[in-house]
Amino acid sequence: MRKLFYALILLFAIYFVFTHLAELQLILHVLSQGDWRWMLAAVGVQLVWLVNIAAAFQSTYRLVGVRERLSHLIPLTTVANFINVVAPSYGLGALAVLITDGRRRGKPAAKVSTAVILFLVYDYIGFMVVLALGLTIMAKHDVLDTVLIAASAFAISIAVALITLTLLGIQSTERLGQAVLSLTGLANRVLRPFLHRELISLSRSQGFANDFSEGLQHIRSSPAGLILPAILSLTQKALMITILYLVSVAFHYPFNLDTLIASFSTSYLFTIASVTPSGVGFVEGAMTLYLKALQVPLATSAVISVAYRSITFWLTLVYGIVAIRWVGYRPTQLARDSSVEVGLPAMESLQSNPGDSGKDRYTSSPGEVEDDASPACTPPPHQPLSS
Repeated sequence: MRKLFYALILLFAIYFVFTHLAELQLILHVLSQGDWRWMLAAVGVQLVWLVNIAAAFQSTYRLVGVRERLSHLIPLTTVANFINVVAPSYGLGALAVLITDGRRRGKPAAKVSTAVILFLVYDYIGFMVVLALGLTIMAKHDVLDTVLIAASAFAISIAVALITLTLLGIQSTERLGQAVLSLTGLANRVLRPFLHRELISLSRSQGFANDFSEGLQHIRSSPAGLILPAILSLTQKALMITILYLVSVAFHYPFNLDTLIASFSTSYLFTIASVTPSGVGFVEGAMTLYLKALQVPLATSAVISVAYRSITFWLTLVYGIVAIRWVGYRPTQLARDSSVEVGLPAMESLQSNPGDSGKDRYTSSPGEVEDDASPACTPPPHQPLSS
């Protein structure tokens, strides 16, 4: 079964590459024109960026009382990103990977899913800081237009919704449940004329609210832990800006601080507000147009945009292909642990395994859940985590 899964993922990857073959050919041509020393430095910073992402996940895990090793989260989060891109699942592929791994290692599913949502909340908070600076710079250079404003409004609305739900969940399970049900009802009413059915189950929405609130309980007793994820979120954005600067130097057109912040905020914004997976093709075009508006020559704008995305997006996918064998991820666990439905996670599917002997799915020892899996359950290093 595992070999079949690897074959399916390979097919997904081949299809994804084939449908973007022209862009990959362009990337190879562009990269050959840059100074390899600065490009190599950018790749080095990218590796630090990937570690930073894993550390941010580790900090949100700790927020909800779950301990996990950074050395395990680095390949795991790389796999989650890969699955999310090559196997479209409305963003739930990454969530399913992390929940599946958590269950396999004895972590409560509700806490793991809450940690993932908290990571997204902090990611949006960090981006909102950079976006505010970017929009200010755009306005100063008279580049701010309707498209940027609309895309920003879309991203900000998502951030506000996530932050509001998180704050409600920390304060009260009942209030969170009411808010989630209200949003679910609104989404169903808006989309029913187009889909002719309810998009999101009300019972599953209530289950999501209960699970999310359950995971947030640990935060109420340790609010000091809220600081580190915020720092790591900002560090993540700073590392990406550093990669962009190194790429611009590699192509002999070093960006000043205004251009760096404005172009990075644009690229990140259109990664969110895009109709393609992770903004493939869309981000590169938007970056090129707005860099040109910031007085960067058109040809230079294009090659820097493509080279930057080749590192932050395409190279990351390559790491994901390698990491998927490291963590030993299997599709049968995904099917058991995640029922993907458009909209909210179908959290009612996160039930106890048949071998749980009637234990409640949220039962854990007081305080943090230690990473103390027995040797029988944890394979030696460099081996898949399951046979």
